[in-house]
Amino acid sequence: MRRPTRLLVGISLIGAVLLGYVVPLEAHDPVFLTPAHGSPEAGPLLPDGTISFAIYGGLTELAATQGFQARLKEGDTLNLSLLIPAVPPETTFEMDSLPRVEVTRPDGSSIFLTAQFREMFHEPFTNTRYLRLGDHLEVAQEGEYDFLISSARPGRYVVSIGTLERFGTTVHRYTRPLVVGRSTTPLLAWFETEITSASFEPRSGTGDAEIDATPTPTSNPTPTSTSPPKPIAPQAAESTAGEEPCDCGRPRRWVVIGATAAAAVTAIAALKVWGYRRDRKANEPLS
Repeated sequence: MRRPTRLLVGISLIGAVLLGYVVPLEAHDPVFLTPAHGSPEAGPLLPDGTISFAIYGGLTELAATQGFQARLKEGDTLNLSLLIPAVPPETTFEMDSLPRVEVTRPDGSSIFLTAQFREMFHEPFTNTRYLRLGDHLEVAQEGEYDFLISSARPGRYVVSIGTLERFGTTVHRYTRPLVVGRSTTPLLAWFETEITSASFEPRSGTGDAEIDATPTPTSNPTPTSTSPPKPIAPQAAESTAGEEPCDCGRPRRWVVIGATAAAAVTAIAALKVWGYRRDRKANEPLS
């Protein structure tokens, strides 16, 4: 019975190491917006805005908007980021033409999260790249927040919210898409579907279309309320000009595989030594 027990322990150790690698790769639970989600009230309702969700959407018409809502408690942290896929045509947009998010608080005050910088972000699990445009952090109010996304040009966007990894959370007013295999993954379909429209025009002014422009984030978008909640200053973004796509703080795949194999071998060897010593002690003659 000792061998099966050792095998189970070894498998458990390997599984634990692998789980620690796989889970962070999908740090945000994906939610996909459609033209039917034209306003926050018509869009998905996130039951807890501190849970990490990634809201994927795309706007195809000049007056088009998409939205969603999220519930937060007094004292929670509203953690919001705006991104676009790092592929054309989105990478050619001027800063003033990129998507923006209007955030309306429960008390009626609002802010706009707009493009503040361009920072490359690489997702190794799906092998997709994004440009992070801006962040916003503040101490939350009690109630439902409205998020309305608009743009001066057709294109795709991602709004990430929350930090707690809690996958499969029920989202109100939303049906998760059916995934049969990797070829039907909604994220890949979203990433590979280019949105174009001749009806879009830049809002105003000229912007910077360089992908690797030096980021100059602000700690908080300009609020329209005279007494907004206390902001939490986010960490300054780092320039990624001339650098290889990062793994965003996660170990590279071959390092993890090597570490997993080494941990498995070490665990099995330790179990064998422990079993040998126990058998030897059991076979020693009593004095």
